[in-house]
Amino acid sequence: MNRRDAIKLLGGSVGVAALPINFAGCSDGEALARDSDYLPTPQRPLTPTAEWYVNYCCGRPDAPPPARWRLHLDGLVRSARTVTYAELEALPQVRREVTMECVGNRPGGGLISSGAFEGPRLRDVLALAEPESTAHALSFKGLDGYPAYLPRSVADADAGIVALRMNDAPLEPIHGAPARVLVPGRYGLVCVKWLDSITAVRSYAPYGALRGLGDPVAAEMRLRSRIDLPGDGRTVRVGQPVEVRGLALAPGVGVSRVQVRLDGAWQDAELTFNTLADDRGPYLWSLWRIEWTPTRTGRHVLQVRAFDVEGNTQDAETDFPYDSGAIHAVRVVVIEADA
Repeated sequence: MNRRDAIKLLGGSVGVAALPINFAGCSDGEALARDSDYLPTPQRPLTPTAEWYVNYCCGRPDAPPPARWRLHLDGLVRSARTVTYAELEALPQVRREVTMECVGNRPGGGLISSGAFEGPRLRDVLALAEPESTAHALSFKGLDGYPAYLPRSVADADAGIVALRMNDAPLEPIHGAPARVLVPGRYGLVCVKWLDSITAVRSYAPYGALRGLGDPVAAEMRLRSRIDLPGDGRTVRVGQPVEVRGLALAPGVGVSRVQVRLDGAWQDAELTFNTLADDRGPYLWSLWRIEWTPTRTGRHVLQVRAFDVEGNTQDAETDFPYDSGAIHAVRVVVIEADA
């Protein structure tokens, strides 16, 4: 089943900001999807907070300040309780440099950003309530009513956190303050903002209608790459060098190489940030560049594909959920050089 058929089946829209799920319990607030126009460089690889992408579908709630906010832990636990912001701050804090992306992001799209988040491990927060062994999944809910579900095994792993800080400052309201879920390598679909409750449950049955469509419960990000420069539709001159650069991401394993298709042939690009040698982590994008000197005038199509350390690469398929892993292409017009 392709993306368009799946969304039609589920009664959704093909718009870039739409998610193919109508969540019960969401508030009636206005949705917002705002691309990030930031183009990372090796010198400034992380997205400034003010330039991060924003996407929410249930409206932005009027969240209380940290001193009055409470996190509710309940469900299949031995000790249901509420947790204060100060109690979360008292737990061991960890830092995660990650790339986050909306599941609805298209090839070349701007619903993707990278930053540094800090907070307690999700498993340490859950331990405060002592989940039962029969709890195999977790239900998260935001103050906007937005729900998400994850297998218990994901939460028990080391990577997930309840984020309190972003880019060395407290979370801002538009990004989910006072606290949000952050699971590296998972789409924003499950990284609930304005976190209100975590409920231990037996299974994630509420997503059952979507099974067989790429397992949106797991929400695992796909291998992806993007051409940032030259921009789509740009004009360049024949015989003059052009810098082609962009980003690539292989969540959980890391990018081993990037190739760019120039004049019909795939050529290896240079990795300039987060290479396997400097290893800033497998959940953070890598950056790449290559120089291209066009030899003929006319219209050219440049394409990019990434490879992970296991040898997997991208293709042109656009299966559900969305076409986030498909090859990105830009069109460039080459004109005569100045006389």
